[in-house]
Amino acid sequence: MQAAAPFPCPLWQRSRCFSACCYSTWFTHNSLRSSNVGQSINRNKCRDSIAFGRTFTCCSSLSSKEEHKLEPAEEEVDFVSRMDFAAGSPEANRQHPWDPHKPSYTPLLPKSIRPYPSFEGWFLRLVDFVNGVSVGVIMATNYATAESQVTFLFSFSTDVGADAGITQGCTYSVYARSKESNLLCLPPAKLEDSTSSNEPKGFEWELPNVGRIVSHPNETYVDVTLAGYNFKSHMFNEVFWDACDTERGPEGWARYISILPTHWYVYSLGSQATYELSNDEKGLRIEGRGLAHQEKNWGETFPAGHVWMQAFSPDNQSQLVLSGAFFKVGGSVDTPYIFAMGFRSPDLNINMRTNDPGVLFKDFEVVPSARSFAVRAIGPSHTLQVFI
Repeated sequence: MQAAAPFPCPLWQRSRCFSACCYSTWFTHNSLRSSNVGQSINRNKCRDSIAFGRTFTCCSSLSSKEEHKLEPAEEEVDFVSRMDFAAGSPEANRQHPWDPHKPSYTPLLPKSIRPYPSFEGWFLRLVDFVNGVSVGVIMATNYATAESQVTFLFSFSTDVGADAGITQGCTYSVYARSKESNLLCLPPAKLEDSTSSNEPKGFEWELPNVGRIVSHPNETYVDVTLAGYNFKSHMFNEVFWDACDTERGPEGWARYISILPTHWYVYSLGSQATYELSNDEKGLRIEGRGLAHQEKNWGETFPAGHVWMQAFSPDNQSQLVLSGAFFKVGGSVDTPYIFAMGFRSPDLNINMRTNDPGVLFKDFEVVPSARSFAVRAIGPSHTLQVFI
């Protein structure tokens, strides 16, 4: 049982025009080591910070004297991993990147030719600008250890009352993991839905009594219950990375390279969303509407270090997402940072990637002590400066 979640806590960034989130996260074969279900809550005092680092720590965490923690509840569980696919549905047709890959880990084959990922996870971030709510949900499975985890993160930019025990501007993280998870590829709701290979087939991923994501073409449902908190959301009216082809994402042509250690796909840059967030013991209950960012990762291993940011304007006319990562080669040599970024506005539709000709990312700087992050993306037609 770990005292803190293996996913370092994101810290929400806010301004007049955008609501943005920056954080670093890692998901490796050893990041899920417990056969228990564990829960913990971490609180970070730095509201306008960036979590980043080459180690498995969150740079904005408080010192041991300042940090407030709730002792995690622990429950012994004897679970058997069970992941079922409807007969013939996942592999017979073209694989949409939002759908789950075949959950088969093959340690007998060399890493470079293993046909299926060692981990896979879905992430969403929801922002309610009216109520000042920012929520993140991660649902992931580590096939190498047959363990799954649900992580729930939330922050309020407004005062929700002293009785709720939540401090304005702090980010809270609650998580649970176990060896039980159910994965089901869903049949199309209508016969005509199965004729399009350009949209997801649909699936349901569940960690029993903890969290569930149900995805159909053009809508997604999420339900999480952790440490007394319950979060439900319905996401729809997606803003795809490419309106003409929903399979395209931030990787560009690199998505076809199967030997890459990590793949990254953005399903929606800004879905419409309704949600409910409650905790009966704390007298907390909020319902509202917001915008939701939806993405996923899968692959052999997560990067050795990773910085990520996401933002959208309140009217959802502009969206931004950026990720930069480095990997270990031979266990000791760091690769250069690899970046991918997408920016959308009424006037611009820009994709920039390290692997694209004529694109250069420079002046990359992360200063944890100053809580700052900056990078300049130079392309054939535009130069974008991103900084917080």
